[in-house]
Amino acid sequence: MGKWLTFTKERFKPLEYIPLIVMFVAANYLFSIRLSGGGFELSPLALIFVFLATLCFFFRMRLFDEIKDYEIDLKINPHRPLARGLISVREVKRTIIGIMIFELVLMSNLGAIPFFLYLFALFYSLLMYEEFFIGDWLRPHLTTYAVSHTIVVGFLSFAIISCVLGFTALNFSPNIFLFCLSHWCIFNLFEFARKTFAPSEERPNVPSYSNIFGLKGAYALSASQVVISSVALYCSSEIRPDWAFLIAGAFFCVLSVLTLKKVSAFRGIATAYLALYFLLLIILLRSF
Repeated sequence: MGKWLTFTKERFKPLEYIPLIVMFVAANYLFSIRLSGGGFELSPLALIFVFLATLCFFFRMRLFDEIKDYEIDLKINPHRPLARGLISVREVKRTIIGIMIFELVLMSNLGAIPFFLYLFALFYSLLMYEEFFIGDWLRPHLTTYAVSHTIVVGFLSFAIISCVLGFTALNFSPNIFLFCLSHWCIFNLFEFARKTFAPSEERPNVPSYSNIFGLKGAYALSASQVVISSVALYCSSEIRPDWAFLIAGAFFCVLSVLTLKKVSAFRGIATAYLALYFLLLIILLRSF
């Protein structure tokens, strides 16, 4: 157990990830209540099940990445848990199987539609692990690789929304599409920003968006996701005031320009925006 605690502290920092996952679940839950007209809410126990399943989902994806990066980490990141032998790849794979079973048991208590939508998201995450069986082609295309993986967040969001809406969620209204699209873009932002480096930070054999597109191009790529996300929420009739995210997005873009020569500050701003995004969603969805 001690080695897993060490792994979690290093690779899935609880103080960073758990608050974000709580806000992610809360935002999706409040949105689903809004769509239902407030006529149906989950019990506290059901909400705990949703949170635990979501937490397991994100933790499992972290484990997937650790296995996929293992051979590379042996060469360029030997300090990471698997690379230094703290936990073996076999142990991680056994843990993944146990986590998947636990996730499905939790979701099986929330109804048939949430269960099968969650199962779809889980199946997609397994395809991600296998890199869609085209890893040799996909890995060199860093942006395509990222967006094909982060879209799973939209599927997970849809599954959470269906916990309240049930069969109604299958109508997949434009508002649900825009809401899930916005989540996808925000997680793209997180992915793009965390792999954007100053010239002095670049390392050989470590791909980055700043290396591919240049620093300005990498900033523009990240900002594009904020813009798309903000416009998507502006177009959703469920988010009021609808201009709130347009202002927040514009503020992010201005700060990005101001931090062009301080890339570490830009990465911090992107992470802060991710938290602000979900916090603002929760406030707006509760206040309407």
